[in-house]
Amino acid sequence: MTEEKAQKIVKASELDHDLRYKISEQVGAKTLLKCIQCGVCSSGCTVSEFIDLQPHRVVASLLLGLKDVILSSNAIWTCSLCHRCTERCPKGVDYSFILALIRNLAVEEGNAPKEYTDTIKTIYENGFVVPYTEGMKKTIDRRRESFELPEIVSPNLDEIRFIIKNTKLGNLIENENNDKKEDK
Repeated sequence: MTEEKAQKIVKASELDHDLRYKISEQVGAKTLLKCIQCGVCSSGCTVSEFIDLQPHRVVASLLLGLKDVILSSNAIWTCSLCHRCTERCPKGVDYSFILALIRNLAVEEGNAPKEYTDTIKTIYENGFVVPYTEGMKKTIDRRRESFELPEIVSPNLDEIRFIIKNTKLGNLIENENNDKKEDK
């Protein structure tokens, strides 16, 4: 954790007292309220050297209602979702699912990294994570043909767009489009 975050004083009025219950309600039996802060989840974390909040600290922050600290943390987006933390938890806390809920909350509040937003936009536009259009399409098709691989079947964009629009991911596309309109 950086010194700046460690030294920040949070006022009681800035705490989200309902956050722990809101997340726990969605998680169900593997609730974060069972966490005993043993740190087993953090000790097995494959990305621990790259994140500013270890998994057990994220849970502690949730329990305290430190919503802004959590949503501004790189830990929620850097996690590789290997599920090692969840597998090792002696109390059965499903940290992986909790993290997915936190990501959804971050997206709802417009607090997603640009790289994530750009990826969702690319998928929305052409159905692939990597743009598969024009020059890139020709190059990929030529290479696949040289390896005698089958042609790539384009995904159903209507289905993909339906999923994106009907999940919180649709907010990312809408927010970006609104930002572009305001810039003009």
